[in-house]
Amino acid sequence: MSTAAAAVKQSLRDTGRDYVDGLRNLRRCPKEIWVSYAVKVLESLCYFSSVLVLMSFLTKDMGMSDVSAGWVFGLFSASLSLFSLFVGFIADSLGIKKALLFGLVVALIGRLAITFTTIPIVVYVGLFFLSVGFAYMIPLLAASVKLFSTKKAQRYAYSWYYVVMNVGSLIAGLGLDTMKQTFTEPVSFALAGTVLTIRPLQFIFLVGVIATVLSLILVIFFVRAHIPDEELQRGEPIEEASDKAERLEKAEQDRKRSVWQVMVEVCGNKMFWVFIAFISLLVLVKMIFQYNHSLYPLYMERIGFDDWTGKLYAINPALIILLVPVTTALTRNMKSYNVIVLGSFISASSVLIMGLGESLMLIVAFQVLLSLGEAFWSPRLYDYTASIAKRGQEASYMALAQVPMFFAKVLAGPASGWLLYNLCSADGPRNTELMWFIVGLTTLVSPVTLFLGRRWLDVQTRKEAQEAKLAAKLATDAAS
Repeated sequence: MSTAAAAVKQSLRDTGRDYVDGLRNLRRCPKEIWVSYAVKVLESLCYFSSVLVLMSFLTKDMGMSDVSAGWVFGLFSASLSLFSLFVGFIADSLGIKKALLFGLVVALIGRLAITFTTIPIVVYVGLFFLSVGFAYMIPLLAASVKLFSTKKAQRYAYSWYYVVMNVGSLIAGLGLDTMKQTFTEPVSFALAGTVLTIRPLQFIFLVGVIATVLSLILVIFFVRAHIPDEELQRGEPIEEASDKAERLEKAEQDRKRSVWQVMVEVCGNKMFWVFIAFISLLVLVKMIFQYNHSLYPLYMERIGFDDWTGKLYAINPALIILLVPVTTALTRNMKSYNVIVLGSFISASSVLIMGLGESLMLIVAFQVLLSLGEAFWSPRLYDYTASIAKRGQEASYMALAQVPMFFAKVLAGPASGWLLYNLCSADGPRNTELMWFIVGLTTLVSPVTLFLGRRWLDVQTRKEAQEAKLAAKLATDAAS
């Protein structure tokens, strides 16, 4: 017993030491890493607050049916993933600062369009711009973490990136119920001879407009177009002059590459397509969060828990903020793929709890278990993706990792509308237990398949094996 206690104590001590070392390494990163985190908080606030009310906005303020709203929500979400196919190449060719500014301006146009009107064509155009902006910013900010962090800090940089993303989500969740209770009547005002009206739910979109303006200010004044190599190599062994010259020459060549060149290089890599297969299988687990935005808000409203929608949703980001640094430290010696499979299984299983009945405690249990699994797999997915991407292709990999979600979201939106209409209608009979069981069982397909196909799908391990084999061959050739 004493031996076991000592082992646990030592493990906790090692975890704490690793945690402190990670924070220390983060402090050595260029200041842009903190700007990236700040922009991520603001963008997350915009994203999560928008998607949490979008279905309600479409059904209430625009008068759509559940099915029609589901299609619009699905197309909006799917287009976000579709545009991700292209934005990574553009970002890698533009450079990080220009790319950030471009993405924020596009997103701002979309947010302005959906804030001040319910005219269908204007809203649809606004959602189009917004999906492009989201598609651009999500992989770009993820890639910026690698670009703005030292090699030693990268693993913790991605863990904290995921933490700050959830800070924005937490603010969105906690503020949602208060915003809905505060703004209950439309507000009209004249601007340039035109009368504009902001409806109650559109005040939440207005928060996104303000947050985007703040992000633009941060990027314009606090992000440099190029980070000196000395800042990115703090704490690293001193680099030989010849190696540095070679690396700088390669970096200059990378900056001059066209969008087409980047695309050809990435898509010509066989391992990239294995990675895409892996991401495609992970889609079903990631769809839980899609349902958490499309099904969950109207589900809560229709079972009489509308005042709890944001508060219970906030359980997820709150736990992620607390758990991610801990799970990262605890799993530091585990392969990323194994951690992803474990976490995805926990997250997928959580949905089945919702099938047990309509209860606040069951919803709390669902959010807690979902968060525990997410704390394991999601931050390690960013790290896993960045680790297998070649230098100069980070944004492309981050963007293309979103592409399989396009196919899932094309179905998830309409599926949400169909499930709501048939099993959780506003004024008819409900069978929400069956609704969540359907979601849960389809989600479990993902971790089971990832586990069974792990030998082929684990790109990182295969890449390391190839590198080891090549190194051994070179050593043999040199010896002979």
